[in-house]
Amino acid sequence: MIKLRLCRTVSIVLVICLLAMLSGCSHQEDDGTGYPFTCTISGNPECLDPQYTDNQNAQIVIETIMEGLLRLDETGNLIPAGAESYTVSDDGLFYEFHLRNDCYWFSAGTEQKDAKPVTSLDYVFAFRRLLSPETDSPHASEYFCLKNASAVYNGQVKPEKLGISAPDGATVIFELETPEEDFLHLLAQSCAVPCNEDFFLSTNGRYGLDDRTILCNGAFCLTKWAYDAYGSGNFLTFRKNSMYYDAENISPSSLQFTIMRSQREADDDFSQGNSDVILTDNEPVSYLNSKKYVVRNSCTKTLGLIFNPENEILKNPDFRKALASGIDREHYAELLNGSLQPASGIIPPAVQILGRPYRELYADEPLSMPYAPEESASLFEKSLESASMNDINALKILLPDSFTETQALLSVCQEWQNLSGHYIGIEIVSAKEYRERLESGDYSIALYNFATPRNSCYASLQSFCENAELFGIPDARAILESLSGKESLSEKVSLYGEAEKKLLENNAFIPLFYQNLYLIYTSDNTDIYPRPFTHSVDFRKAKHFA
Repeated sequence: MIKLRLCRTVSIVLVICLLAMLSGCSHQEDDGTGYPFTCTISGNPECLDPQYTDNQNAQIVIETIMEGLLRLDETGNLIPAGAESYTVSDDGLFYEFHLRNDCYWFSAGTEQKDAKPVTSLDYVFAFRRLLSPETDSPHASEYFCLKNASAVYNGQVKPEKLGISAPDGATVIFELETPEEDFLHLLAQSCAVPCNEDFFLSTNGRYGLDDRTILCNGAFCLTKWAYDAYGSGNFLTFRKNSMYYDAENISPSSLQFTIMRSQREADDDFSQGNSDVILTDNEPVSYLNSKKYVVRNSCTKTLGLIFNPENEILKNPDFRKALASGIDREHYAELLNGSLQPASGIIPPAVQILGRPYRELYADEPLSMPYAPEESASLFEKSLESASMNDINALKILLPDSFTETQALLSVCQEWQNLSGHYIGIEIVSAKEYRERLESGDYSIALYNFATPRNSCYASLQSFCENAELFGIPDARAILESLSGKESLSEKVSLYGEAEKKLLENNAFIPLFYQNLYLIYTSDNTDIYPRPFTHSVDFRKAKHFA
């Protein structure tokens, strides 16, 4: 009897423990929080210095572990982050930000009692680094609207003269030379996050190069960065930042980013079920109609043809017009997979203006040359009269090997051959050689790809104009400068449309494709949001229900 009673007692205890465990699991399952998410990225971030790097894989990491005065929420709207509030002067030249008093610097080895607050001096130091000629930041030109910014960048005045100041530890003031309608969006970019000067100096020139030389102030903290260029199993790990001011609303317990060597390898790794999430610009055919996956897409890139302005044939505006009017977009549209769609404008479809898609308000069909085969044939004949056969045969379209839609491009070349009697082929090279040859001018025609850095028509045209002079649009900067000062929706739409027309009118750039970016995740997960303009993912509210 004693033995039986003992067995029953043990059984009851086990049942109670099991119910308690199931109750805990049920809660976890019900609210979806506390899950360790995995994501596959296409390459090593290389450097996590926000003011210096423009690596896309670094972008997703920096936006995971750091934030500035403002950030974008899951719908793409600006909201306060490191700043509690801000005011803007009536003339648009002064921005005053008041910092939160509960933002801290944190790293894997930081004890909570030792965490230092983020102060206004951290923002001042970050922006002085951003505009310093020693940093040589690829983002510097975007902030030339700040007072003395271009002079600081060119070494004409000291960084202390830059239009940013800290009257106290909790206030940051920006002074602009001219009003900048995108300035608040600029402050939400990853290069605008703060930088602690003492920590930066302590890294002895290695800031952002490993997990020991980076400080975090965001929702997650970098705990491990394991990378061997010759090995496999490379990854970054993050844990929820317990010191973050909104930690109670951060759902995942941790994150792991698996580092692959290419987008193709990353796609394969995800298809094998090794991660929960992936960002890719390759069409996810096998996932689109599957109940096991969720696919979100955003069209943020524009691809088109540019021409070497030093090439004698391509200098001729009639020849470029012949090429532009000899493109049948309806025909090559049939050859494209879902990741690309025909383009006639510059600003991609994902860009909104005052909450509405710009391309819906200003259709792109009238912007580039319409298909006119008879006119094209006549212009080819006229423009090639004095050209030698060797010069014509030397014309080729330079492509990076990451571009896979060659069939559509070959159909364009075939149409040109039908109209001109001459064939312009394509030349596929590695991404490195492609960049080097564009920079050195060693090309005749090239497929040029530019991505819009943020949800802004102005930013889209600014991104396009950065190199427009190199391929023969000398007045691009003047066109860009004409875009400020309009406030109403109708005026803004018309203004940007006219700017697109002017930038396209000499056919120095012929738009061909808009490219999608896809966020794909397994359907037992929810509340994972893409940040398409920065090629990153918002995991803050991510939940798992398995």
